[in-house]
Amino acid sequence: MTAPARLTPWLLVTLSLLAAGCRQRMADQPYYRPLDQTDFYTDGRSARPLERGVIHRGQFLETDALVTGLTTEEWGRAYAQAKASAEAASADAKRNGGKGDAKSPAVNTEDREIAIGSPRFDPPGFDAARFGGTPHPGPQVYVNEFPFPITKDDLARGQERFTIYCAVCHGPLGNGQGKIWERGYLTPTSFHTEKVGAHEVDARNPPDVPLGFSRGYGLWGIKIPMRDVPVGYYYEVITKGFGGMPSYSAQIPPADRWRIIAYVRVLQMSQHATPDLAGKPGGGGKP
Repeated sequence: MTAPARLTPWLLVTLSLLAAGCRQRMADQPYYRPLDQTDFYTDGRSARPLERGVIHRGQFLETDALVTGLTTEEWGRAYAQAKASAEAASADAKRNGGKGDAKSPAVNTEDREIAIGSPRFDPPGFDAARFGGTPHPGPQVYVNEFPFPITKDDLARGQERFTIYCAVCHGPLGNGQGKIWERGYLTPTSFHTEKVGAHEVDARNPPDVPLGFSRGYGLWGIKIPMRDVPVGYYYEVITKGFGGMPSYSAQIPPADRWRIIAYVRVLQMSQHATPDLAGKPGGGGKP
């Protein structure tokens, strides 16, 4: 056997080891755990901040009603309020030699005026006097229309999600008498202003809140049945929670929250439909 022939196996082994080493280094990339320090960047941070203006392809804008339930007008008012607060804080800082309070409000107004996304105004066209409420003319805070067309499949999905997440407290009929309530939990809100179950008992509602009326609106002195509140209000309660009800933002995706609300509207319509709805899409029901 010649010398080159004897060297060929050793050469192959050497090349294989080199190739394996290169592959291993490429496969095991250096990485950092969240908030780990690094000396690679001058600021010492391994987690790099996003460039200004970057929007994830799956990210919704905060003004999108699909993920907030708030109207464009309400967001415009919120931005105007934030700008006024920032300008007032800047002016206060200048008057005090740069030691102003950046969190100070722009003007000393009532909470009703500075609150963002709160049920402080009646929906347009709602007859507040009919329920003993006081009208508060102003911008529409919550959207009163669904952000996408509701189909039969959406309603079926909404019923399924309602049964999983909501019926345990609000009951399958939406009357606030689910299994959790039977075991001594706080009384959930009913979506109806009348009893709808054959064995429904008198619920322990908060003082001055009639059956089926919104408790959130009631905090602002507005008496309004749950069937008349904007759908955006339902969305906010599901997202953020209210009273004894926790937030369901982690369990229920935004689109499914709207489907649940659509099914709640169906439950309400089944008990409060009027003759003029007969023959219309989604109409019928009892007169």
